[in-house]
Amino acid sequence: MSATDNRSESPEEAGFTVRPASQPDARTIARIYNHHVDIGGATFDNVHWSEAHVRTFVSAAAPEFWLVADAGAGGIIGWASARWYSLRHGYRFTLETAIYLDPTSMGRGVADSLQRQLEQQCREHGIHHLVAKITADNRRSLAFHDRHGYELVGIQKEVGQMEGEWKDVAILQKLLQRRCSTSALSS
Repeated sequence: MSATDNRSESPEEAGFTVRPASQPDARTIARIYNHHVDIGGATFDNVHWSEAHVRTFVSAAAPEFWLVADAGAGGIIGWASARWYSLRHGYRFTLETAIYLDPTSMGRGVADSLQRQLEQQCREHGIHHLVAKITADNRRSLAFHDRHGYELVGIQKEVGQMEGEWKDVAILQKLLQRRCSTSALSS
């Protein structure tokens, strides 16, 4: 995740709305992600996403979700996703989350609004468990997830490289529902 802030005003009061991502948002989602590929620190990816690549994600069926923070004439200023943690059947109630912000949107409550809406969508679709993987030195993102009720599960030591350096990754989790009804999703 790229940036955070804990604001209490509504998204509308802050000048944006959170809504489901759509095909026309793909170019801006890619631009925001590619910025974070370029500056480093938030993703292990070193390849830019194309608009066509993002379109395949945005069209994913529930319970996978893509949301955007839309500032109207100011455009898309952030996005969030909840994607399959694993395609294995037993993990069908578990999603991995990510949030990326346009650098101009930091400090406006965008990440908090995206996170709250993402969790609400997940609850409505019977998702039980959310996972976040964060570079262990990203204190801002770790604090953000802590504020949103995630707990640290563990640290994977030197699990990936970023700019030629081995990085540790913190694995965090949040249980949305203590009991899970398997009727929420089809088998």
